[in-house]
Amino acid sequence: MAPLLSYEILQHELHERMRPWISKKITEFLGEEEATLVDYIVSSTQEHVKASQMLELLQSILDDEAEMFVLKMWRMLIFEIKKVETGLSLRSKT
Repeated sequence: MAPLLSYEILQHELHERMRPWISKKITEFLGEEEATLVDYIVSSTQEHVKASQMLELLQSILDDEAEMFVLKMWRMLIFEIKKVETGLSLRSKT
């Protein structure tokens, strides 16, 4: 498994910031908005579900797209976490 997929998302309240991106990607993959699935994915990240578990959960829904979706989502989450940790998010608001 790629090292990125083993990166845990801990102690960061960035989940709601991810909601629009998750919603957009799910709509692209499924062809329609699926609010229940988006809520489920967001709540799973809030519960600190590992990427490998998220991949298992989404495999039956997104088929071949599941791995790419989870990988991109984890990259984005890690980027947002690092942005907060380094203070970049604070600088961009001023």
